[in-house]
Amino acid sequence: MQISCTRRQRQENNLYIISFVIFGVVSEDGVSVIIRYKLEITITAAIIILSALFFFVLSPLLDGIVLGIVFAYVARPIKTFFDGRLKRISTWIATLLIVLPIFMILGLGLIELGNKIVWAIRHKDELIAKLNVLSLDIGVPDFIQDQIHSALVNFTGSVLPFLSEMPVFEYTKIFGLMSVNIVISVVVCFYLLRDGKELVNRALAIIPAKRLNITIKFLSELDRILTAVYIGNAYTAIIVAIISLFVFILFDFPSVLALSALIFLAALIPLFTGWMVLAPLALYKYFTTGATEAIIFFIIASITIYAPPELLIRPYIIGTKSGIHPLLIILTFIGGGLVGGISGFFLAPMLLGMLIAAYRVYTTEKKHEKREKNLSN
Repeated sequence: MQISCTRRQRQENNLYIISFVIFGVVSEDGVSVIIRYKLEITITAAIIILSALFFFVLSPLLDGIVLGIVFAYVARPIKTFFDGRLKRISTWIATLLIVLPIFMILGLGLIELGNKIVWAIRHKDELIAKLNVLSLDIGVPDFIQDQIHSALVNFTGSVLPFLSEMPVFEYTKIFGLMSVNIVISVVVCFYLLRDGKELVNRALAIIPAKRLNITIKFLSELDRILTAVYIGNAYTAIIVAIISLFVFILFDFPSVLALSALIFLAALIPLFTGWMVLAPLALYKYFTTGATEAIIFFIIASITIYAPPELLIRPYIIGTKSGIHPLLIILTFIGGGLVGGISGFFLAPMLLGMLIAAYRVYTTEKKHEKREKNLSN
């Protein structure tokens, strides 16, 4: 009798185990499960809440953090070059050689642009008169001229007074946050260049051993993609902005610093430099100095500003090294900028790189498994 009871208990235990594996907990309700695993659930919830609070606290500094990551990618080849000669100060040299040109181009350009905006606010009537004279000189039809005049009046009557009446606190807050993000970007760039490998190794230490190999492959592919995208765009934009400064001075353009900053920003997006900047400037030259100088400017600017980066530098660095179609990069930069501003502009390519890196690693592993299966058969 005892043997039959033991056998029956074993059968019931086996049925319980099978039911547990297939359906989960059978004899216990949800409250009992929560009570049993209350410590694990509490720790998990606390980690999620603390992570959300941590990212919420850092959200005002997201622009600076993302820019710092981009600067680190761009400066890494320079650091590698100086490691063999000046290893102790290679991080400082690489950071300064990337950060200073970018901030000088954008900073001086924004200062000049700000001065123009202040002048427009204080001399809005004179600005409208000059634009009306210009539209008469170039022969704009009357009905179009009336629409342009009304649009200018509405703009100067609403937007400019709004800007002039903004409280000083708002300007201080905007420029203060911008300054903090600039400092944060430099600090993040410096420490990623100096301690980036150690941070990656510490992150890999918490990865399970069976997933470590594929994680390393994913990070290597992601690093290769982001290096190509950011280096290709940043180096191209810096070179184009410096060259454009001399071209604008040669052709006697006003506000050359602001125009160079505009060229730098436009050059960050593939194929957009010529379309967005050079063509309007050529039209400006046509209406102010004549067709001959406008054509000469457009040809020289196309040869020196547009052709080298778009036809030689960018296709080699981005297309060859990353293997991503330029259309995807264009859509990613524009979409990210529209959604997330400065941080979204540079963060969107990171997300694209993660997707492409995951896809490539997955397909490579599948091909490897299929090859091993065929060899074993």
